[in-house]
Amino acid sequence: METSPVVGPSMRQSLIEAAQQEIFDRGYHGASLRGIARRAGVDPSLVRHYFGSKDKLLLQAVQVRVDPQEFAAEILRGAPTGVGRRIVKFMLDFWEDPASAKSLVRLSATLNSAEIADLTKNAFIEPFFGTIAREVSPDRPELRASLAASQMLALAFTRYLLGDPSLAAAGHQDLVRVVGRNVQRYLTEPLPDSVLQGAAAEPVAQG
Repeated sequence: METSPVVGPSMRQSLIEAAQQEIFDRGYHGASLRGIARRAGVDPSLVRHYFGSKDKLLLQAVQVRVDPQEFAAEILRGAPTGVGRRIVKFMLDFWEDPASAKSLVRLSATLNSAEIADLTKNAFIEPFFGTIAREVSPDRPELRASLAASQMLALAFTRYLLGDPSLAAAGHQDLVRVVGRNVQRYLTEPLPDSVLQGAAAEPVAQG
């Protein structure tokens, strides 16, 4: 009599890692159940056995269980004049930590999944960059948070997902200095008058 395989953490993790690689190579919507099973070296029925469906497995593959507000609090412990450099250093360390591999999978998935893009925005971008901007920005904290996030997301996509050789070869110190300068400007330096006058001013952040 055939019995169902026993659910175990090693097989679940193998399937999650296979799904992550499938998303990297084929995109979130291009990932297939058979492709995931082939990478893991198992029968496709095991995906349903462990996760119920391919969609549930893909959501597991892009989950990043972190506390962005806790991360923001770490960034805010230093002087406001160095916040841009600290953000870049923190994010580079975070992306290159093997334990944070899912964060890059999620970024990859945002390219072709509105659901994952919203998840990324609501679960990380706004709580992290928004919290920082509300503390250090003199005006328009929401806009400034979005500008800073756009700079960091562009760096992540180009360095890690597109594999641009120049950015991939750049050292952390150089990126912290150069990109940090832009992030600092977005968060704390004066914005053009046309930007300030183009929409209703947001409340000034109170330190």
